Amino acid sequence: MGLFDRRKNSGGNQQNLSEYAGMRLEVMDEDGRMLFVARSSVTWDGTMELQPITVPHLDHTSSLSVTMRGYEEAIRKAVHMEGELEQRANSTWRVSSFHVTGKDNDRAFYRQETSAEGDVMPMKQMGVMSNPCRLVNISAGGVCIHTDINFRVGEKLLLRSNRVGDLQLPPLICVVRRVSRRKQGYEYGCEFVDLRPAVEDAIARAIMEMQRKRMRRE
Repeated sequence: MGLFDRRKNSGGNQQNLSEYAGMRLEVMDEDGRMLFVARSSVTWDGTMELQPITVPHLDHTSSLSVTMRGYEEAIRKAVHMEGELEQRANSTWRVSSFHVTGKDNDRAFYRQETSAEGDVMPMKQMGVMSNPCRLVNISAGGVCIHTDINFRVGEKLLLRSNRVGDLQLPPLICVVRRVSRRKQGYEYGCEFVDLRPAVEDAIARAIMEMQRKRMRRE
């Protein structure tokens, strides 16, 4: 399914923009390339505006069709949106023709591959020896790690890592949501919990910078 093939009727997309105010959104072009991450707001006249968290990765400032993805905590669902993006004079971005195209249970954010090393331990065994791991990819919502140690779905872990891109990560708490057995060891899809907004924004900025460096190499 293409990014612009989501045409589910969300029921009242236009009349209640306020429920999407303050939401952290990943903004992507038609090819699925992440352009920037932003916080949304709604003006007095009912216009959706975006305040970038990361530097916009755009070659021009004319109107551009975009998809947006956020997460609605109240219903624990990802929200998929579309609109026309236009830059405003005050460094914000206006979204016209805004509409919601669907909501689903997939919380996954844009994932960036990485080769960072770290260590991980179960929260219930704090103080015991930690286990080495490798970060396979990372997003603002979670991380995929590879390690030789067997954890269970639902287990809460403490992850410590060296630098991811230009970012020195603080210790992070995550919950195992998916387990994949590999020829050597295991891969775990983990969701961050109790993540401070400032740390989430810092991870988003690091991901964008890693994406830019990868694109320059290509």
